[in-house]
Amino acid sequence: MPFLLTRQLMLDDLARFIRPALLMETPVEVDPALPVPAQWVAILHDQQQGRKLALGAYWNKVAARMPAVLNFLHTFAKPLVVLVEHSKAVSLLYPFTAKGKRHFYRGHPALRAVPAQFQTVWPRIPAQLRDFYMHIHNGWTFLSANSMGPLPVEDWAFLSDDRFDIDDDTAASMPCDISKVLTVFHNGGGDYLCLDFSAPDGVATGLIWWHEEPDTPEVVDFWAYLDAWISIYVDDADSVDMCASRGGTAGG
Repeated sequence: MPFLLTRQLMLDDLARFIRPALLMETPVEVDPALPVPAQWVAILHDQQQGRKLALGAYWNKVAARMPAVLNFLHTFAKPLVVLVEHSKAVSLLYPFTAKGKRHFYRGHPALRAVPAQFQTVWPRIPAQLRDFYMHIHNGWTFLSANSMGPLPVEDWAFLSDDRFDIDDDTAASMPCDISKVLTVFHNGGGDYLCLDFSAPDGVATGLIWWHEEPDTPEVVDFWAYLDAWISIYVDDADSVDMCASRGGTAGG
């Protein structure tokens, strides 16, 4: 059976996790009253012509840092669609299949301004990560779990937040100040890729907080691990050519 990721199939899948109102697949369907970024409309137009030039240009600012993502976009992601929820919030969906099951990455509109709660640390965030949030997406994650990608800034938190349940003794034994370690990427299994602002100045460094070993965070190359974690997740994705030759079932 030929693979057809139809609008209704996608809506049915999405309804398991959110409240989708409609999907827009072509520029003519985009309601000008909705806050849909012009770059997204250009991507939809490009797709109608069988091209991905606008998509490549859209991600260009971080292309060198996220090669696994760029490979995913060009090899595995199906035509993108704009999602409108009942709240009127819009996001850009990146549909794909893995072992025949349908899944979605979701990107929210880029930030219009630096969030007030992060203004003091914003200049110390890696420049290309700032570019990602200000020019591409305020978060790009696996939709059903809000993980395996850079989190929306609304979901960033310092390790001192109660949700991480780090007691005082554990915090005192750690080689960093947990009130200055910001979680920006969740792997879906309880572990976080973080930015460590413990040093008095300079660009924040990469750190992984392992939930099973909370007192021994690991210093890492931030971009290398971000791309590697995404790569691990999308390794099972079916290529677009493969998808064209078989059916698909609901995933997440």
